[in-house]
Amino acid sequence: MPDVLLIVTDDQRNRTIDWMDAVGRRIIERGTRYPNGMIPTSVCCPSRASLLTGLFAHSTGVWSNGRSDDIPHTGGWSVFHEAGLEDRTLAVWLQQVGYRTVLIGKYLNGYDGSPAGYVPPGWTTWHAFAEANGAYFDYRLRHSDGSETTHGDGPAAYSTDVLARIGVRTVREAPSYQPLFMMFTPYAVHGPTTPAPRHVGTATVGPFLSPSVNEPDVSDKPPWVADLPTEPIDRITQLRRNTQETLRSVDEAIVALLDAFKQHRDLDDTLVIFTSDNGHLWGEHRLRGKNMSYNVSSRVPLAMRWPGHLEPGSEDRRLALNVDVTATIAEAAGVALPSEIEGVSLIGSTEREGFALESPVTDGHDGSGQKVARPGYCGYRTHRFVYVRYSGGVEELYDYQEDPFELTNVAQDPGYAEQLTWMRSRTDEECSPRPPGYIG
Repeated sequence: MPDVLLIVTDDQRNRTIDWMDAVGRRIIERGTRYPNGMIPTSVCCPSRASLLTGLFAHSTGVWSNGRSDDIPHTGGWSVFHEAGLEDRTLAVWLQQVGYRTVLIGKYLNGYDGSPAGYVPPGWTTWHAFAEANGAYFDYRLRHSDGSETTHGDGPAAYSTDVLARIGVRTVREAPSYQPLFMMFTPYAVHGPTTPAPRHVGTATVGPFLSPSVNEPDVSDKPPWVADLPTEPIDRITQLRRNTQETLRSVDEAIVALLDAFKQHRDLDDTLVIFTSDNGHLWGEHRLRGKNMSYNVSSRVPLAMRWPGHLEPGSEDRRLALNVDVTATIAEAAGVALPSEIEGVSLIGSTEREGFALESPVTDGHDGSGQKVARPGYCGYRTHRFVYVRYSGGVEELYDYQEDPFELTNVAQDPGYAEQLTWMRSRTDEECSPRPPGYIG
């Protein structure tokens, strides 16, 4: 059975993987890049719940990052826990077949509400943020024995570096006779997107010039988008620079982890996966954040290497979801997944026609960015098209072949009537049960 190293960043856009030299040289060049890595529900906790279980949000019931009296849906660690989902995660299944299972970093939003000393089932080694979300400085980590350590605001306490040191030590000390599954989940690049002190001022990126940034004509967009002001370009540029600088420490952590696997394990028999929990809008359609149906919110970086199983320097353009990562790890490890799993292994040749996009109503207080009051939605995404129907009946349809930046909503275009009908049908079939509060 191979070792598995799964690296999951937080709120990282797809193309920012190009800024990561180690990921490029040591994962992509020696493995496969998936440019169509996608997230059906593009926000932290639902995405991580799907990654742990191989189930869409409509199956986990984890729709958001936490409970709220103002929003008619629930989410976060408490919902995951109360549903009994911690007893049927990838960690549990891998442990059952003999793996030493390790989590280092962020678990699920709201984990700080768990009982003192609580460590979820299935994890042999545990070093998780004991916070609502995570942090770069001034945070607590909970460990395998239930103890907690407090980390301050000095340079040595920078969380990505601390987690990397724990990861290297864990690899070094893990028994060589037992296969190892490590899930390394730094807080980066989640807002406030704070670089390590040594990387401040090292960014090389300039202004963002995508045609959809501050889209001048949003009259075809839903009213909650059409009413938005434009985003200050200097704010977007600074976010880009902070992101590049913050990713430098993640890249260094990956080097340290891969070197540790090479020195103490068998890196040539290790499945290495790099991805993120969701994408992030940088002013596209005047939006900043996540938890939207638009392309850059749903699309994430995804790359894998496994010598002898994945062709070095290759590209796989299949639609590849977070639930597919779950199925891929299970297949590599020889785990027989439950029949209800909704992911398909990327090691094989199975190709998705499309997948459901789904999210409940949000007022933006889930950390998704601006405080935009957006209705819940159901939709369907294929390689060429994306369709979304919002609660109340507003529809969007974009043709990526003709309009890669989603500038023109063709839902009312008679030339797309047949496609619209088909996408509506697929949405009704795949988006079930509906997100809480969704009517459509």
